[in-house]
Amino acid sequence: MNANRPLPRTYWCHADTDSAPTAPPPDDLLTTAPGQALAWLRASVRRLTPGLDRDARHRAKSWLGDRRVAEAAIRSLRRGQGYAYELPAADGTWRWTAYPVSALPLLPNDQPPRSHA
Repeated sequence: MNANRPLPRTYWCHADTDSAPTAPPPDDLLTTAPGQALAWLRASVRRLTPGLDRDARHRAKSWLGDRRVAEAAIRSLRRGQGYAYELPAADGTWRWTAYPVSALPLLPNDQPPRSHA
């Protein structure tokens, strides 16, 4: 094993709210692909959207429909920067984040990291 080999980049995705959620937050995700990290954020927002007040639902749908924002988020993750989307709603503010992290090689070298949904 090469001790100087850089650790593989992975992306940790998380969602939380500053109030008692009406729906449980999604499970965190650890993935090796920035596109999958963004897909998780978008799916999580989409899942929550029906239970939001009208203004928050409109803001969420606008964010979901903005391809330029999605492309910028993926570029940011590829550059090693985090990405966050915050959605104020009547019952509190939701925040989705994706951060690049280094994965420790706990698996044998012949097994790639797996994503957990």
